[in-house]
Amino acid sequence: METEFVGNLTANSKSTKATLLLGGGRLTNFNIKTMSQEKQILEFNYSQARTISRKLNYYEPEGNEAIKTHFLFILLKDLPVNIPTTPNPRQPDIDAKPCKQMFETLETEPEYFTDCNRGLLLTAEKVYFPNSNDSDKKIIIDFGADEDGEPRGGLVDGGHTYAVLKKKMNDESLADLPIFVTIIEGAEEFATKLARARNTSVQVTDKSIANLENEFERIKQALGEYSSKVIYFENENKGEDVATFQIEELIALMTALNKDLYSNSNQPTIVYTGISTCFNKWLNKKNRPTYEKLYPILPSIVELYEHLYSRFEDYSKQAGIKKFGNINGVETHRGKGTNRKPVNIKLPFTDQSVRYRLSKGFSMPIFAALRFLLEEKNSKIDWSVNPKKFLDKHGSMIVGQVLEAHTREYNSNPNKTGKSKVLWQNIANTVVIHSLQEQLAQNQK
Repeated sequence: METEFVGNLTANSKSTKATLLLGGGRLTNFNIKTMSQEKQILEFNYSQARTISRKLNYYEPEGNEAIKTHFLFILLKDLPVNIPTTPNPRQPDIDAKPCKQMFETLETEPEYFTDCNRGLLLTAEKVYFPNSNDSDKKIIIDFGADEDGEPRGGLVDGGHTYAVLKKKMNDESLADLPIFVTIIEGAEEFATKLARARNTSVQVTDKSIANLENEFERIKQALGEYSSKVIYFENENKGEDVATFQIEELIALMTALNKDLYSNSNQPTIVYTGISTCFNKWLNKKNRPTYEKLYPILPSIVELYEHLYSRFEDYSKQAGIKKFGNINGVETHRGKGTNRKPVNIKLPFTDQSVRYRLSKGFSMPIFAALRFLLEEKNSKIDWSVNPKKFLDKHGSMIVGQVLEAHTREYNSNPNKTGKSKVLWQNIANTVVIHSLQEQLAQNQK
């Protein structure tokens, strides 16, 4: 079978004829273009691929014009650095907030990048899978060319992602990171329309709408100087932007301490299992007053959580835990071999440096239990005892309780630990008992 194919990119002459065998089919008139058109065709490896197709003109029963969509995972080490960006309507800004967030994810939690990032979207004139051999998975993409020799296809969406990934390609610890790539074959005629749609039809999130309607104003006022550390809406601000803490995370902390919604017999495990659910609870106008009571003590809430986080290793050592870094759910190093690096996290509000990353399955059951240190007088909520001093006094016992259950009852699985209502209840009971003792001691003074 003979097929026309515009091909490889290595010839020095202006035009060379060649013959290529691909997958048993003979490709003739293999036209090697000039170096100025090198980016029209790319060949590289992929790890997984699936293809679906549909009729372009669905309303024409006799029509046979088809669009194919290829879904691939490509390892970062195999991702080409010269994908044409002609169809993309905007140039990426590496200093934009989305890029900063992607860099942070790749640096601290790369295991979540593949699922949290929507990847790259390309259009192409033709896509070939020359080999059926699983050990040699290659793809060849022909982007086509317009009358000026410029690629007709290329990167339609994901420009910021692509810019970030190219910056991280020399990081060997990320070499096998799978990148999600979608290629629409046969869409070059409407690539511009597709690019415009994909780059302007961004869903407006609930938090962006809430911010637009000034629903976060009281939170911002209550946080004071800490307000600048919180991301209230999706944006691409440039410059020295220090915001790193999502508003959803802040509302999750308030949900954990919301005694009106969660009594001693009803544990707020959703602050671990579903932050978005916490946000929806806050959006519900019926629940809003229960959150508004906590606004005046918001600075102490974020400081308390970071106090617990930063002191967690000390509490565990006081509890007799000898190898804190070996606990499944505690990460003290990242990478392998020569790329192995110690974890060093800067907590967003208090700027404390911590040498570990801690599963929220450990911290949230304890933090939520601290709601029983709150008391309401004259419609105002405040701490009945100093929560930091309470943690410093009882933290080793409580942390020891969590880590012992983590090992003995939940097979050292931090996810099971964080989801256990039994554990949350036991920690809550412990805090209730000791908080009553603390209050009694205060009243006797």
